[in-house]
Amino acid sequence: MSEDTIIGFLGQPVTLPCHYLSWSQSRNSMCWGKGSCPNSKCNAELLRTDGTRIISRKSTKYTLLGKVQFGEVSLTISNTNRGDSGVYCCRIEVPGWFNDVKKNVRLELRRALVPR
Repeated sequence: MSEDTIIGFLGQPVTLPCHYLSWSQSRNSMCWGKGSCPNSKCNAELLRTDGTRIISRKSTKYTLLGKVQFGEVSLTISNTNRGDSGVYCCRIEVPGWFNDVKKNVRLELRRALVPR
């Protein structure tokens, strides 16, 4: 399973990439969770879609700005803080046994440099 590292700045929005080119609105759903991808579902679920739109989310700080119905399911986290650092799981649910696409994304947040 792949893991990307994204560098962001505290207090700034950051987007964690996740795309699925073979997306089908009727067959695929997905979730984002905090922590590495488990065997099924998402741990500490932050957001879930039904294939066309967001159906649940933990907080308004988590959103998908891409077109979900085309498999653009990158997670945007607004107003980031230290607690947002860590590993996230993007899980695309694909029908059949063990077909799910799992991607871990590590977020490293740094203090933004303030110009003098």
